[in-house]
Amino acid sequence: MALEIILIVVLLLAALFLVVAVLFQKTKEDGLSGAISGRQDTFYGRDNAGRLDKTLRKWTIVASIIFALVVLVIYIIQPDYYYAVTMDGWKDLSSYGSVLFK
Repeated sequence: MALEIILIVVLLLAALFLVVAVLFQKTKEDGLSGAISGRQDTFYGRDNAGRLDKTLRKWTIVASIIFALVVLVIYIIQPDYYYAVTMDGWKDLSSYGSVLFK
């Protein structure tokens, strides 16, 4: 039970980080729009933005891998609910009663 709660919290934090990190990343079209509008970036500003974008991209990949792994682990450790949805399985629920009906 405690493991499930920890995994759900990790899953929610990874999902929240993924949303925020993707929203903060620059799109590919940002580079051309500055040239068209006449905006000039300084050398140092471009370098810092590039480093931040690379860092966000790396952490997004890490968070997405963590998210996928936690989803798989939660799927593997969940009890078998097949018996709960079939009419013939109701008599076999005595072994799953402590897990299903908390």
